[in-house]
Amino acid sequence: MLRKLIFIVFLFQIIHSEYYKDRIRIYVENSVKNFEINFTNSKSNNDELNSLMDLNGATRIERWLPNALPVDRDGDIYLNRYYMIYFFSDSILTESLLKMFTSLAIVDHAELDPIYRPTYTPNDPYWNNQYGLELIQADLAFDLWDIDGGEIPGQMTSGEIVVGVVDNGFEWDHPDLLDNVWQNLGEDADGDGVVIIQSGGNWIFDPGDINGIDDDGDNYVDNFIGWDVSFNDNNPMPPNNQYDHGTNVAGCVSATTNNGTGIASVGWSVKLMGINSTDDPGFVTDGPQGILTAGQMGANVINLSFGGSGACGGYQSIINTVYNNYGAIVVASAGNGDDNGNTTFDFHSPSGCDNVISVSAIGPGDNFDCWAHAGTTVDLCAPGENIRTTDVNGSYGSFLGTSFSSPITAGAIALLWSRFPSADQEWVIDRILTNTDEFSDMTSSCNAGSLEGMLGTGRLNINKALTAGIFPSLFIQEVNYLNDSDGDGVFNPAETVKVKVIVGNEEGWADGENVIATLSSEDDRISILDETIEFSNNIPSGGSAFTLIDHFLVESLEDAQLGEIPCTIHLQAGTEPPYYETIIDINLSVSLDQYGFDFPTSGMVLKSSPLIADFYGNSMGQVFVGGDNGDMNGYMVGGNELTGFPFAAGDKIRSSPAVGDVDNDGSNELVFGSHDGGLYILSIVGNQEMVYLQNGYIVGSPSLVDLDGDEDMEIVFTTQRGSNSGELFAIHHDGADVDGFPVNINEKMLVGPGIGDLENDGSIDIVICTWDDNIYAIDDSGNIKPGFPFLSTNRFNSPPTLVDIDNDGDLEIVAGNDSGILHILHHDGTEMTSFNTGDDIRGGISVSDLNDDGSYEILFTGYDDYLHVWDPVLGQELPGWPVDLGTNSLSEPATADLDNDGDLEIIGANKNGQIFVFHHDGNLFDPFPTTISGNIESSPAIGDIDNDGDYEIAIATTMGLKVMDIKTEFGPRVSWKMHRGNRYRSGSLDMTLLSHEANNEQTPKVFHVGTNYPNPFNPSTTIDIQTASVGKLYVKIYDVSGRLINTIINRDIEPGYHSVKWNGRNFSGDAVPTGIYFIQVESGKDLGLRKIMLIK
Repeated sequence: MLRKLIFIVFLFQIIHSEYYKDRIRIYVENSVKNFEINFTNSKSNNDELNSLMDLNGATRIERWLPNALPVDRDGDIYLNRYYMIYFFSDSILTESLLKMFTSLAIVDHAELDPIYRPTYTPNDPYWNNQYGLELIQADLAFDLWDIDGGEIPGQMTSGEIVVGVVDNGFEWDHPDLLDNVWQNLGEDADGDGVVIIQSGGNWIFDPGDINGIDDDGDNYVDNFIGWDVSFNDNNPMPPNNQYDHGTNVAGCVSATTNNGTGIASVGWSVKLMGINSTDDPGFVTDGPQGILTAGQMGANVINLSFGGSGACGGYQSIINTVYNNYGAIVVASAGNGDDNGNTTFDFHSPSGCDNVISVSAIGPGDNFDCWAHAGTTVDLCAPGENIRTTDVNGSYGSFLGTSFSSPITAGAIALLWSRFPSADQEWVIDRILTNTDEFSDMTSSCNAGSLEGMLGTGRLNINKALTAGIFPSLFIQEVNYLNDSDGDGVFNPAETVKVKVIVGNEEGWADGENVIATLSSEDDRISILDETIEFSNNIPSGGSAFTLIDHFLVESLEDAQLGEIPCTIHLQAGTEPPYYETIIDINLSVSLDQYGFDFPTSGMVLKSSPLIADFYGNSMGQVFVGGDNGDMNGYMVGGNELTGFPFAAGDKIRSSPAVGDVDNDGSNELVFGSHDGGLYILSIVGNQEMVYLQNGYIVGSPSLVDLDGDEDMEIVFTTQRGSNSGELFAIHHDGADVDGFPVNINEKMLVGPGIGDLENDGSIDIVICTWDDNIYAIDDSGNIKPGFPFLSTNRFNSPPTLVDIDNDGDLEIVAGNDSGILHILHHDGTEMTSFNTGDDIRGGISVSDLNDDGSYEILFTGYDDYLHVWDPVLGQELPGWPVDLGTNSLSEPATADLDNDGDLEIIGANKNGQIFVFHHDGNLFDPFPTTISGNIESSPAIGDIDNDGDYEIAIATTMGLKVMDIKTEFGPRVSWKMHRGNRYRSGSLDMTLLSHEANNEQTPKVFHVGTNYPNPFNPSTTIDIQTASVGKLYVKIYDVSGRLINTIINRDIEPGYHSVKWNGRNFSGDAVPTGIYFIQVESGKDLGLRKIMLIK
């Protein structure tokens, strides 16, 4: 959130007794046209005015505001109609003169020109040479003290703020430093209140205090004003003129200000502790000792205007000590670039050490001239070019370097701390760093590279930092939507909502009085019907407030695209000028977010495809998804975590979970694999019922199927072992291997199996795809079936799908490889057809009848950036397809009737976080597409989580789980709603049964078998079934003699709505003749029979 702070401050004060005595200002009547100035003779084109000017000794007339435009106006006053008349004499400006000019027909009014002075400008002679103080708004900061009334910036009611200058010497008797020298009264042995006195024209230590005793117990004897750590004495005075740097630095911190002498300083009156830390003026030989000494002697701020390219080493410990133990803030110069005087981003210490404020340098006009250090360790910038400051021998000089931007910052910190003496270090540092001014060169570049993010938070602004204690610091704490149409607190397209804001006020700032919030936006997706909120109560420092009644009223358009709506909230506080104002950029979110599901979620990286299933049998959908942190997450309606979840596995989970009653005990289990080699089975309360451990990664989804006909479900899964090996496993729910398994394929597998009865012979088959370019079909005993493996042209990163394409009663195998070839194989391994996209096919392959022609289309995506809908019978894509997704896709398309129009919609995604929903003809479904945070590297799931009759879409991303609430009633069409087609993750239509459906009201209460359609039929017919209980569903075909022709369904099902298709073939896959047949449906104790007719 960008927060732009505007302080309306009067820079000047009108002194009513002072006016310029050589000029008056006139305003030319608005009715006067073509009034002009003749620049040759400095007269106007109005003779009457010229005559009066001549009579009174006027020398010239000129525009007062030469840059004023005709549109610059205040009501009826146009600024470009003001003129200034100048005179030779300063004795004639009287009220009568004003009346004379006002009496002219062309003059509306005349007035004297008052003298405006800065509210407070120090009287130091070099003030006008110190651009840096005005640049950091020190002059405005000084206005906060009543200086004329006796208040002095930097002084406190009790105590003082001391800056330790760790450097090479400190000429403490300099006329512009002396009054600000720290006097350690802990060593005032004679109790006269001073430790330095004047003697014979010189300043000396008070002889009455020199006793050779450490009176204040700080481990230093007679340390009256500081210390010389290099020569180990109590006088940091420079031994010769070469030791000048420390004196230069000290003047930047706190030269005595407003004393009519020399320079001014930002610190004004804060105290200076001199610490000589070198015995060689070209180096700082004893910097570490100097830092510690300053901390021990009680310096509040320590300035270090030195450094180099070495590591922090022991410096860090010393700095941490003075920061943590002695409570000092350490400020250091960022460095002056490389040896050639060019900016470098190299590490610089001690400025780059922890707990140090690193200061780089800018020049006049906020220019960064590419000579100072920059880098990620720089915290802010301050003036560092042409800095006028104190020099040895009581003189002054101008200098360049970050050596001077650092002490200016140190002085500013000291001044701030003196204003708020009870504040802690973090508060002071935060105020300095968060109240800087950004400048244009922060986004420019030098030879070293881009300066973006390399110059800290901006340029020092001490006025902003100080006014944080006078004005409030308001921010938007929370935005809430109330009274939306469906009451879920989410702002959807075509809704009008009340927008409530909670406004906070940062700790340490003034209370916010008479706060008014105004909302605006230039985005045409919304209309703002009520733009103002007025807060009746003050917003206290450190507190927040909201209004009970008042609110913004905002309407979104019906076709508003999902996403963030950029808006601005202008906050004003105060009862009279100058008002506090801040402009805060916020986003109102027009979304289809499902209530309660937070997104994005910090630290949640999801690459497993989510599952929506009625896990508990309560007619509500639960959501499961695995994370790279090893957690299997489970959520219920409202985004609440399910009991026992998240469950922690031993490594990342990219295997998409499956749900089924694997042990036939009447309760569902959750099954998934992990990179730790474990295949986990969890109970409905998240307890681990079993873990099967082996030594390969389980990346693909496990499949659940009754492999051996014992009425419980086996788990089938693939593994990656090492770089080029893998196995196919089939296990019972108790962890025992199914006979014949595992099968050592010795080829790497990153995708799960497809499960189905390939030949329609009553036995389950398993199909797998490998990284060695092979497709295998394996029977329920672990034998590779004849005709396999099928050798392709590249590896497979998309799992196989099984479906009866040609209506012959057998399942075809659909698989796509990394060369973009989509294979369709007959059950015997011969190729039926293929389709070449030219690039990797990824994510998975789904199947649906989009055009309702009785044949299935194949849906898939990949690295060619398209979502394809291909008719394998005709060998072509449907009209309107493929659709360009803009970039790579790793998602298996899902289908569902989202709007109850009888047609299926298609849900897809690309890797970059863009979600697409299309109608069956390829046109976009409003309000999609939309882009969400994170990458999408798995497939969406569709289900009714809250049992409200519309679908939710769950999408896993690398930034968490996104759940979207489609606001239209769904239709009951059977479709491919999740990765691998169903909650068993079988990847198979299994000839007839796709998945169960819950209607938009409740799970069926009674068993019912509908009438088949079409009837008569050729070649296939469909019958709808509703079941009211969990259990086996049998669907069998009999001829008129009562002979069993085929069993097309024999499996466990959930209560719900089912659609079953018969293709007119017998057990052997042969087409049956024309005639009357019977469909018998058995569910538990319920039995239904329907007569059907096949006509050829």
